[in-house]
Amino acid sequence: MNPHRPLPLLTLLSAALLALLLAGLSLRPSPPPSSTTVRADPAAAPVVPRLPAPTGPYAVGRADLRLVDRQRTDPFTHRGPRELMVSVWYPAGDTAGRPRARWMSPGLAENFSAAAARILRLPAGRVDWSAVTTHAALGAPPAEPARPRPTVLYSPGMGTSRSWGTVLVEELAAHGCVVVTMDHTYESLAVDFGHGRIARARTADSGTDAGLARRMRVRAADTEFVLDALARPDTRRALPAGLGAQLDLDRIGMFGHSAGGITAAETMARDPRIDAGLDLDGFNVTPARRSWPELDRLVRDGLDRPFLMVGSTATSAEALPARLRDSSPASVSIRRMAGTAHYSFSDFQALLPQLRARAGLPEPRTARLIGTAAPKTVVNRARAIVTGFFDHHLLRPGRSGG
Repeated sequence: MNPHRPLPLLTLLSAALLALLLAGLSLRPSPPPSSTTVRADPAAAPVVPRLPAPTGPYAVGRADLRLVDRQRTDPFTHRGPRELMVSVWYPAGDTAGRPRARWMSPGLAENFSAAAARILRLPAGRVDWSAVTTHAALGAPPAEPARPRPTVLYSPGMGTSRSWGTVLVEELAAHGCVVVTMDHTYESLAVDFGHGRIARARTADSGTDAGLARRMRVRAADTEFVLDALARPDTRRALPAGLGAQLDLDRIGMFGHSAGGITAAETMARDPRIDAGLDLDGFNVTPARRSWPELDRLVRDGLDRPFLMVGSTATSAEALPARLRDSSPASVSIRRMAGTAHYSFSDFQALLPQLRARAGLPEPRTARLIGTAAPKTVVNRARAIVTGFFDHHLLRPGRSGG
């Protein structure tokens, strides 16, 4: 079995649980253990992997918000208004004595653990996902001096969680941006609204082209609503004191992984408020056969603001990135990162190598997910690409895009 066989996007979209989200892995026989596989002691204490600390000059704070779109009935339940959970990550001041935000709440970790154990071929309970922490201090005051800061939105891959982009999100916040990460309710694996209320994914039509197109329309509408909500006084009052005044909605960027990267492009095409966008291995895994009028129109008409597509080398080079660049010669650029795979652009690039070393995760399985390049090198390169792109287009004087 080729460890770098690309995972088609429709396979990635067909699941409510991670086991189906990565069906291309879970439905195939396990590869034989490599000679470098570490045998785990099943009686050992659960492994708690760590996220790498951000390298920017600022400490990082985080605030979680529940947003309600009362103008839109939820398209998955067909009753009640659309509800979203977002996290706001920002340059923080004094973080002393404040708890670090969890990477995944206990309720979400419970949903994730069983599926992850099946995918990774690890004993259940071998990894304590609920104990993984971020470097963000909950509710910390914003950094001084108080000044307007660019706002960057993050959309995760189809069926995944907003937490999976934490490494890149914290890096942006540590370099001076306010980053808003969003979950797309009933499409994400699970969304924790607090007080024991968890909204689990709904899988009807998720594996069809028509279902994909519908979900992408929902994603774009979610993003536009989040932008609207960030401008409202009630949303800003819900943030730590002083942070609302620092949100600069005249300098907005957006990026995402997999379908989140396509969401960034589609929202840019619909909404002129977004000045620059970045796609992490989204267009590279888009199926050639589809019923997706919005994507066809986007590729045909192109984009008139800066947009960068970064692809892995484990996925085949599709025609879509080149077509979008050809229709947007002054705006769109393409890069590929050698030795990477689809999940190299998520937190698993940092987490899975630790499980290989400490929990006996088979090396061929990590290669399928995050490629063969040196993990720290990939993390550092991805951070440099993302922060460099938004620094150039949102932070520097004389930036393009308004």
